[in-house]
Amino acid sequence: MILLALLAAAAQPAEGPRAYMERLYANYRTSDYSPFTHPERVFAPPLLRAIKEDSRLANGEVGYLDGDPVCQCQDSAGIHPTITSVTQERPDKAVVRVSIGWNGDKARPATFKLVRTKAGWRIADVGSADEPSLLRALETANRKARAKP
Repeated sequence: MILLALLAAAAQPAEGPRAYMERLYANYRTSDYSPFTHPERVFAPPLLRAIKEDSRLANGEVGYLDGDPVCQCQDSAGIHPTITSVTQERPDKAVVRVSIGWNGDKARPATFKLVRTKAGWRIADVGSADEPSLLRALETANRKARAKP
């Protein structure tokens, strides 16, 4: 009986990049959701390391990252994300474009580069009109912060 359940679970298709992002944004229906509560469930290791280092280097102050990169906001109340396209470049890489709007505001585009890890899809980088690469921006800010006396 247990063997049949394991075989059935193994036969189920893995979650795709669209489903991952839909599930991620569904979390925002809970008013206190933050991707930083369990960041390893959201961010790929290189981006996660850069986020953690930014926080460490800030010494309790606000570092480079001063908002939620998934919702592109500080307060997600009224968020209306719409996945506009998904391009799967390889079985382990995808690009998801999202239009993020709020009640009464104009939607803004964001691009998420995803990678499939052993734990599933994770965000490897985030791009927006203001910041083409969150990962590169964090790495640069972290280098500058480390260089300060």
